[in-house]
Amino acid sequence: MTVYVDHNQRRVVILERAFELFAQEGFAGVTYQKIANQCGISRTTIYKYFKDKDQIFVYAIKQSTDKLSNAMRKVVDRHDYSAVRKIKHVLHLTVNLLTNNRVFLSVVLDYLTSLKYSGADVRRKARPRTFGIRFLLTKLVADAIAENDFDQGNPDQIAARLYCILESYVLNLTVTDTMDRRECLALIDSYIEDCKRRL
Repeated sequence: MTVYVDHNQRRVVILERAFELFAQEGFAGVTYQKIANQCGISRTTIYKYFKDKDQIFVYAIKQSTDKLSNAMRKVVDRHDYSAVRKIKHVLHLTVNLLTNNRVFLSVVLDYLTSLKYSGADVRRKARPRTFGIRFLLTKLVADAIAENDFDQGNPDQIAARLYCILESYVLNLTVTDTMDRRECLALIDSYIEDCKRRL
């Protein structure tokens, strides 16, 4: 009897289980065998889907950021939300995702640091994951200005400042531990209020 295997579903399961392992044990602590054990399949089966541990790690990050992108898209597509409300909602979603994946963020930071020391172009590796949110913020800020909800200003600079708050929060979550989720959200909301048009 032939057993049907949904290969797309199996890839998703491998990535989800690997994500959990990376979060628990760090990049260096995870082996192909541990991923196979976590998934209940053989190592050779995993090789049919991914060429190495690095590829699994990168795809696990992509899967996580894709979930955020899909959630953001739902917010952006809301016609009953103003641009300002969309900006707040998108940033709150991002902060919540970062908070809920604090350990994994530390693993990503370790991974990127090791890449940098090996001479790899870390900026090129990270750019596809960071460019989308910066572009989206710039567009939403431009929309808020067009709707007369934000004072006239440079959308790129305003979006860059909002993005810098997210970056500083990542640093806080992974290294310094000096800002909690509520403080970050308050900082975001305060800056958005500062950008609002004074009538």
